[in-house]
Amino acid sequence: MVMKTFTFTISLLIAPLLLAAEKPSAANPSKPNILLIMTDDHGRWALGEYDKRIQTPNIDHLAKHGVRFDQAISPVPVCSAARASLMTGRIPSQHGVHDFLSDSDGLVKNWLADEHLLSEDLQNLGYRVGLFGKWHASSESWRPAAGFDRWLSYDIRQSNWLNQYQHSGTVHFSRDGIHETHTGVQSRFLTEEAVRFIDEKEDQPFAIFLNFIEPHFPFDGLPERLVERYRPIARDIVAAGGSSTLHRSNFKTEIVAGHEEQVAQYLAAITLVDEQIGRINDALEGRDLLENTLIIFTADHGHLTGQYGLYGKGNGSFPQNLYQESIDIPFIISGPKSLVRGGQIRNEFVNLCDLYPTIVEVAGGSIDKQTYNGPGASLLSHLRGDRSIEFRSYQFAEYGNARMIHDGRWKLVRFYSQESKTAPTDYWFDLVHPLGETRPTLPPTTDYQATFGEALEKHFSKYENESHSGRHIWEQPPFNSMEPWRKKAP
Repeated sequence: MVMKTFTFTISLLIAPLLLAAEKPSAANPSKPNILLIMTDDHGRWALGEYDKRIQTPNIDHLAKHGVRFDQAISPVPVCSAARASLMTGRIPSQHGVHDFLSDSDGLVKNWLADEHLLSEDLQNLGYRVGLFGKWHASSESWRPAAGFDRWLSYDIRQSNWLNQYQHSGTVHFSRDGIHETHTGVQSRFLTEEAVRFIDEKEDQPFAIFLNFIEPHFPFDGLPERLVERYRPIARDIVAAGGSSTLHRSNFKTEIVAGHEEQVAQYLAAITLVDEQIGRINDALEGRDLLENTLIIFTADHGHLTGQYGLYGKGNGSFPQNLYQESIDIPFIISGPKSLVRGGQIRNEFVNLCDLYPTIVEVAGGSIDKQTYNGPGASLLSHLRGDRSIEFRSYQFAEYGNARMIHDGRWKLVRFYSQESKTAPTDYWFDLVHPLGETRPTLPPTTDYQATFGEALEKHFSKYENESHSGRHIWEQPPFNSMEPWRKKAP
């Protein structure tokens, strides 16, 4: 009888512990939280991991304890198209967004109306999903997109399009469709709002898209305490001068007298973002959430900040460019030890489209090959440290009627003509040449050319929707008034 009583007492003590272990809590949910941090116009070169003069200690910390992908690119070097590719896992020739979207010039409002978004997958998998900052994958960013429980983006109805790019001052926002303003340092505000979203509920994991506008133009208005760090070394990091065979697309894309100041402002913006990453990292650690949160740091595309004598991205030149500086992006993933083997530096050819299947798999879902036909591939095995045998042999990108393929050494950029019977124009580049992509080079052997051309055509014929194909860009609705394929050479 005594033994039975003792056993019963122990059972009463253990039962609540078993129930507590089964019930997920905020500190240890059944699924990892997901935090995707995206910068705007951020070239891979502009990071402390690649240039120690650039101060990004918090991003460096993510890389040290996570996985740094050194060959990551954007599938398209312009904002709206790249963000649409992230959210759909598909390339512009599939989802139909090929350039930046303008409320005043574009004829279509919801370009992704027929697309299934990553946010919808996450919501269906039980996540609370929030967007804080830039959306720009449709023409009316004040309207919440599908799959988001919280929406804090920009309200262009209240001001011009430049307002959203103010690093400090009064910015007009849309909170779940309702207008509000904030005066201060924008990136700090977005970070604080993301932390508030984390604290709203404890019974669901969160998925946050924290999309800073830094270091996007304008190159002014950054905290002076940060800018002054870079003025003395701006010239050493990116010197004025340079040229290429491409024309500048407009007066804002050519190097100016204040080049060093613009470089200093650009780099100060990146350090400002780094500070916010430290703040949200501390917020997660202080809430005992850091060990169960996958953190992804990346950018929509790269940026020319004086390289080749140009400013901007793919539309910084005429015709449009696919320079490595325009497509190379930072790409760092850190997270729970069960998912991520820290300290890795990987050189597989990866791109933004890969985040779609990766995040879905991390969230406990799987990609339905019957409905998903994008080129993205899950990177979960890479994160765990598995050896990669045959991942990808080439990188691909496009921008309007231009398409690119490279293997790390040779690069082919192919421009398609508006006249379907006219053969495309090919430009070859040797990526190890000391002058980079200043001018096209002599092509490799005939066999090599044929192999490259076949691989390019095979890739895009597999991943394109005929009605959205960049080969027929002139037949698609306009995106904005600056589309390079509709302009004439200067």
